[in-house]
Amino acid sequence: MVLPAYGVSDAVGTVLRDLAVAAYALRIRGIGLRVLLINGEGEALEDLATAAVEGLDLDLRTVTGPADGGAAYVDGFRLALQEDDAHLIATLDANGRHDATEIPGLVDLLLRRNADVVIGSRWTRGSGTPGLSLGRWVLGRLANHAFRLLTGTRGIRDATTSFRIARRQVVEQFEVPDGATGSHGLQAAFVALAVANGFRVVEGPIIYRPPVGGAQGGLLAPDILSFTQHLAALRGVIDRTRQRRLSPSGRRFLDEEFGAAEDLERLGTAKYFFDWVLEEFAEHLKGRVLEVGAGSGTISRKLVEGFADVEITALEPAANMFDQLGSYAAISPRIAAHQETLDAYRRTHGDQQFDAALYLNVLEHIEDDATELKVAASVLRPGGMLLVFGPAHEWLYSDLDHKAGHYRRYTLEQLRRIAVDAGFEPLSLRYFDVLGVPPYYLVYRRLRRTEITGSTMWAYDRVVVPASRLIQRVVPQPPLGKNVILVARKH
Repeated sequence: MVLPAYGVSDAVGTVLRDLAVAAYALRIRGIGLRVLLINGEGEALEDLATAAVEGLDLDLRTVTGPADGGAAYVDGFRLALQEDDAHLIATLDANGRHDATEIPGLVDLLLRRNADVVIGSRWTRGSGTPGLSLGRWVLGRLANHAFRLLTGTRGIRDATTSFRIARRQVVEQFEVPDGATGSHGLQAAFVALAVANGFRVVEGPIIYRPPVGGAQGGLLAPDILSFTQHLAALRGVIDRTRQRRLSPSGRRFLDEEFGAAEDLERLGTAKYFFDWVLEEFAEHLKGRVLEVGAGSGTISRKLVEGFADVEITALEPAANMFDQLGSYAAISPRIAAHQETLDAYRRTHGDQQFDAALYLNVLEHIEDDATELKVAASVLRPGGMLLVFGPAHEWLYSDLDHKAGHYRRYTLEQLRRIAVDAGFEPLSLRYFDVLGVPPYYLVYRRLRRTEITGSTMWAYDRVVVPASRLIQRVVPQPPLGKNVILVARKH
């Protein structure tokens, strides 16, 4: 906990006692809490803090702070990062408006949602703001609207608050922009750059209380001009950061954790879409089928239920996806599930003789896709089938692609080349879902949405998919499509 304390002598005792309550609740969860108090008031505050924690089980360290409150947060981040076991770094106002006892609930939310930053938000559903006068309420809402408009950062309701918890890697990547002074400017920059860097930011409800004693804080009318000027200057930094992240050289992902599990779950509800895809592969789905990147088992289940003559070996390296897949495989005699990549599976099980290898929305997640297909060829029998379905067109690459861990979107020639080089003969290769291109481009490329909502998926599956399927009956080789689909035979 990085806790700058400026003009809060009346409140610091209450805040530290609330932090002791939070520390106890976190210990029950197996999480330790250390508090770094950035003392901006001198010896008197030091004495108050020492007296407040006497008899309490709270790990408190006090350091002298700089004159500027924003600079105090930066110093606190630097000191926190010097501790190797500081996995989460939290901040809040020391004036008592933020209820520190809500920290454990925010930590729970961050872990449950697999988020990188959780904001204790005044404006999200379930929050309350008894500590705000009408004037401050209006200023706060206007400040956040200005933040969203001037920085282009969507979906954040409370960017100026300091009540938040971030994973270590978010703080490590935070570079203070030029001109970012003052607490509110720094807080806004932190959120905007976290989003631009592709970190997942969620908001949790809080009760924003009246300040304790004479402590105040908060964005005041005279601060608005400098705050908006700072936001306008920040826009260029945000755009460059986002462009760098979305460029091919900025795409770096881990196999051990899948970052879009909730989106994948919603995508799995697209019955008509996946029925359409599997029908394209149907004549080749028989015998021993290797499903690479099986996720939570959505397609495995469809294969078992829809194809009587298949035995599936399902591979999924991501720990947060494998539990559900493994549970389903445990009760299904026709599925063998393994938490590993194909290369690791081949090393432990030797070269196999599968009849088909299925990569359904998977190959784009693998950095070295060319080598992956060569490994796939090695575990297929002569004449075995390679079945690939994935996203198309690099100009459609969006924040959603990056969040999902996509290294690329394919062209037909790109997919053909790596398949041929791996020893496969393409039998069918074409673009797929031509009508899905406009809504994807609008929602995820232009509007920069980073989540698949249930309503969006419902409309897409029941309206766009049937219409797109009808078009491709008339135009079986469309010039473009949201996806590519390949059927190839091993030589």
